[in-house]
Amino acid sequence: MMRKLIFAVLFVILSLQLSHASNLIEGKLKNGLAYRIYLKSNLPIVGVNIKVKAGSVFDPKGKFGLAYVVGHSLENCDTPMLTAEKLREMFDKYGIESSVRVSKGFIDINFVGLSENLDRIFCIINEIMNSKFDEKGIDFVRRDALNSVYSLKNDKDYLSIHAAFVGLIKQKSINHTSIGEISTLQKIKRDDVVRFFKTYFKPNNMVISISGGGFDPKEAIEEIELYFSKLKEGKNEEFEKPIFRKGLHISDIIKPQTKQSYIYFAFPSFGCCLKEYYATLILGRILGGGLDSVLMKDIRTKHGYAYSSFAFNYRLPKGGVFVIGLQTENKFTLKAIERVFTDIKGIDKFITPKSVALAKDYFSGSIPISLQRPEAIAAYLSDAYFKGINSLPWIHFEKKIKDISVDDVKSVAHKIFSGSVSIGIVSYKDFSQKIEEIARQYGYR
Repeated sequence: MMRKLIFAVLFVILSLQLSHASNLIEGKLKNGLAYRIYLKSNLPIVGVNIKVKAGSVFDPKGKFGLAYVVGHSLENCDTPMLTAEKLREMFDKYGIESSVRVSKGFIDINFVGLSENLDRIFCIINEIMNSKFDEKGIDFVRRDALNSVYSLKNDKDYLSIHAAFVGLIKQKSINHTSIGEISTLQKIKRDDVVRFFKTYFKPNNMVISISGGGFDPKEAIEEIELYFSKLKEGKNEEFEKPIFRKGLHISDIIKPQTKQSYIYFAFPSFGCCLKEYYATLILGRILGGGLDSVLMKDIRTKHGYAYSSFAFNYRLPKGGVFVIGLQTENKFTLKAIERVFTDIKGIDKFITPKSVALAKDYFSGSIPISLQRPEAIAAYLSDAYFKGINSLPWIHFEKKIKDISVDDVKSVAHKIFSGSVSIGIVSYKDFSQKIEEIARQYGYR
């Protein structure tokens, strides 16, 4: 009760700061570049996010990992005025933190620093957006990516969820890891990097968001116009819709020395911003979102069949995948899988007014926590732009969650669990035949 009260108070306080749409300044340059500026507080800290529709789903066939290499080369290559080493010195000198994230849909470039250094942040942005993409810098990023992929090949948790995704989604362009593959990363050349950058880093294919306090929004807009107005408009890129395989698919990866089994279920689901998407978030919370969740109480606490259990909706650029995950002792593998099927087939009895209300309280309470940093707010604003959400995203999210009913959650659960399923498992022996027998008993073919 006290935890709920604290969350409620935090949300009210933050709502007073974050609910005023008048604090949001939006606009576009003549070339189509969108910008969003939100004044959050009087703290002299600013976060900048540049979001580009250039994620790994746009990797050319045979060059998987190209988006990843392009994104991370921006921080590791020479620029017209600075070497890569001098660029990093600039970050250190002015206390500017940066990060690049490459997802299936987007490349996100993030900066955070003191508001008095906003002009320096834009100078650095200008430099990296005019990267030389030198061979040395690209080679460094490519080797780092290869090391990451080699590491993933020994990551049993990753192998199992990846197997589940590959079994569910037909397109290689969507189901491959955003980092890439060993064979394809080795084929990426400088010309590929330059071509990808020129194709996707176009003003109408990106958005810049700024949040924080202690800076003049007019000056920020002037900086945006100074550094980005000369960019030429390009093609409006569209995401490919995932094609889900029908029926039951089981991928069993045998690792003889494995001490426990890693199990993932993947179901076709919904993406933002359909009403069903918000219902899946609540469903994930009810099924596997905490100590009171269905899987935790049944599979772990009651039967002791798993060390951990969780459920969530993974958002794709278009559509989504509902995921259930387990880690268990090898001897409990089949029993744990059977309990999952039992629970999802009897899901109606778990979706009650109380469980839905508790899930809504959780999401309402999590909003203030996720918006404590200006760079997080900037990232939210950019994400909302590409979703077509014109209002403040945290207010929009709160409203959408509140509007979900018990019947909405039951309806989406039936749609998700009555169709196809892909199961990825890593264990010490092949369980696939017995898993198939269990799945057939619950109607999966």
